[in-house]
Amino acid sequence: MISLFGVGDRDTQRALLELCFSAQLSARNLETLERAIQEDALTDGQNRMLPLISRRLPAGALSPFAESRVRGAYKHTLYRNHLLLDRAQKFRRALLDAGFGECVFLKGVAAALTNPHGLGARPMADIDVLLGGLQHRPQEALRFFAEQGMVKKGATLRSVTLLSPEKFEFDVHWYLHNWALRQSSVEKMAADARTIDHAKGRFSIPCAEHNLAHVLAHGLMTPSVNYDGRWAVDVLSILVQRPVLDAARFQSFVSEFSVPDAVRVALQTVAEQAPESIVFDRRAALALARGVRRGRPGSFWLYYRTPGAWDQPGQFMHRPIRHQLTAQLRSRVVEPAQVARHNGASFWASVGASIDFPPATLARVGAWTWQHTRRIVSLRRQHRTPQGKDV
Repeated sequence: MISLFGVGDRDTQRALLELCFSAQLSARNLETLERAIQEDALTDGQNRMLPLISRRLPAGALSPFAESRVRGAYKHTLYRNHLLLDRAQKFRRALLDAGFGECVFLKGVAAALTNPHGLGARPMADIDVLLGGLQHRPQEALRFFAEQGMVKKGATLRSVTLLSPEKFEFDVHWYLHNWALRQSSVEKMAADARTIDHAKGRFSIPCAEHNLAHVLAHGLMTPSVNYDGRWAVDVLSILVQRPVLDAARFQSFVSEFSVPDAVRVALQTVAEQAPESIVFDRRAALALARGVRRGRPGSFWLYYRTPGAWDQPGQFMHRPIRHQLTAQLRSRVVEPAQVARHNGASFWASVGASIDFPPATLARVGAWTWQHTRRIVSLRRQHRTPQGKDV
């Protein structure tokens, strides 16, 4: 069902994971990487593993062309990450000056700052920021974003996406994710966050337990062919450092997720499928997984599905109708109901918040749903062959 090596070229994915984390680099894996680079066969997710491989790659282990590609990926990532951290720190200071309080940096920033191979070993596509309570101050927040030169790109029930003047993308969360919509989870993460004093400034990031839980669930619940299996890289980056994890803190945090099974299944998958050459405490990982409570029957399949060809960029119109309907039911009904139940918010306001920030009116929600449905149906018709099959 779920593989550590994704659904695409699993041999290449296995080889890249071993090159990232194994104690010894094998000639077989280096040959696989060489061939994939020469054939330009790496997916976007696999290209994102090259900077880490670069830090472990001996000189002359690949052809000059392939080695230049790997080294260049690290240099590009290091330069871009420095720019992103500069902008992130500027944003943090502006939040403090405006009275919004301290924020917690998630995912990419946390991974880059704690990677033992340096800031350039883990690419960041955007900046994810957790700022509890922002949903209660929408107009004030929008004015603040405008003052920073930021433009709203989109919004969901959990966050608003912004573009900075430099065209960097910021995802500002007030809830962790669609499967973690409790205010208490936000408060736990903020209370247990750790502080890193970096040359760029001070950054608050999740503690090891909360970071591991978030990475496990987020990766498994984000189907993508281009980023096939990428969640495993961040998880193994944490586990191979052999952190001393507080099982009670980890399990208490995960128990508040709508789909705790995602964390349990993903952690079991890592412990059971990771190549033997990658050394970490598998028994401790399995013990953590066993302590995670079971979710409600059917909840896992409401969120998880195996990535398909339609998950590639620009191919969503080929996604089966059942997946489209499931996503709409989850986003417009189930998740707003969870926000209302756990946080005392209005259900109808949460429905409006599922498509815009500030929350849209019910009339606009209806119009948006109708237009979105018509667009999908129209696109599917345009991409059907005379025999009635998707191209």
